[in-house]
Amino acid sequence: MSIVSLAEVKTYLGLTGTQDDQLLSSLIGAAEAQLERDTGRVFSYSSNVIREYSTDGQAVVTIRDVPANGSNTRTVQLNGVALTQGTGYWALPDRRNPEVSTQLQFRFFDQSGSWWLASPNWFDANLDNPRTQSYYASGSPLDLKITGAEGHPLPLPGDVVFMAKAIVALKYWQTKAGASGTVATPTGDLIDLSNRDPVGYDEFVRDWKIRTAVMGV
Repeated sequence: MSIVSLAEVKTYLGLTGTQDDQLLSSLIGAAEAQLERDTGRVFSYSSNVIREYSTDGQAVVTIRDVPANGSNTRTVQLNGVALTQGTGYWALPDRRNPEVSTQLQFRFFDQSGSWWLASPNWFDANLDNPRTQSYYASGSPLDLKITGAEGHPLPLPGDVVFMAKAIVALKYWQTKAGASGTVATPTGDLIDLSNRDPVGYDEFVRDWKIRTAVMGV
């Protein structure tokens, strides 16, 4: 599912004909790829996606965006063992859109070094067992496997939708301008096309770029 539709982009550009529909469709894909590449995000929604990660034994691992409402159908496996949301792992709400998670936490934090003591059921769960600790601290290659939906559910945050339209519009007018560097819109306004990205794009990337808050605790 794309971030924006062809109809939305044409309305944004003030276009009514169909002669540029193929071009606009390709630019929508290019804009979406740019947004996701520069932010490290997955904005477009897809179902039944399989992703594998190497945890390196970390307590918190950064992942590609997964919707919070998909935990009932999502499977998370660590070292081949299925984990349960709320007991075996916790999907941490994203700082920009709480409807998705970009981090999974696998164990409780404890600064004393005996991290299992931070869990209220550490005795019943046998978390103080050296074998259990070795399991949670393992760092096998591609030891984490997530299967399920990926991306942001509708409605997408408004600034994401707006920036996708702005990128498509800039690329569209640059294509139409040729070597002139300027273009006249349907309303007669002249647009300077010398910029590589739309106004405010750097700020958008800075705000949405994934940053890991806690690692290896």
